[in-house]
Amino acid sequence: MAAAAAVAGCAWTSPASAQTATAPALKAAFLYNFAKFTEWPADAMASGDPLVLCVINDRDVGDMLVELTQGRAIDGHQLVVSTMKPDSPTLASCRLLFISGLDAMKSTALIELLSGKPVLTVSDLDRFAPLGGIVDFFVEKGTMRFSINLEAAQRNGIRLSSKLLSLARIVKDERRAVHP
Repeated sequence: MAAAAAVAGCAWTSPASAQTATAPALKAAFLYNFAKFTEWPADAMASGDPLVLCVINDRDVGDMLVELTQGRAIDGHQLVVSTMKPDSPTLASCRLLFISGLDAMKSTALIELLSGKPVLTVSDLDRFAPLGGIVDFFVEKGTMRFSINLEAAQRNGIRLSSKLLSLARIVKDERRAVHP
């Protein structure tokens, strides 16, 4: 319940914070709460395995996420933050992957690479979710919000809490239009 309030609080942040130096902290808080409200397939993590949260191309978000998750666990899984490169061979070991600073073509290639794998893909790229990613951030009237592509989540075997879904803008998967 407290985590739902935290996600809701993030969605109603003041206009200045969505576009200033606090944006990395806000994104890190969203990412942490996304992890709390996500259910991965039973075979995605063995008991005692860490829950790996990965960040591509955003050191500030990565640093804030490390600070926020220090010493915390979700469902008995210790949280580990890892900085990755887009071509890392270990991307599929991430359970949550935040992608920043890539264009639509490179982001779509990552989405394709991780399709069917238990990875919650999140990005600040415009229209990332409709392109086949699971979650994207957007700013609406100065407030950071998020969209969710349920078809992409299902494709990766990921279930999202109804509490999280109630705060999101649900978008359709347009991937087939791009990749027949």
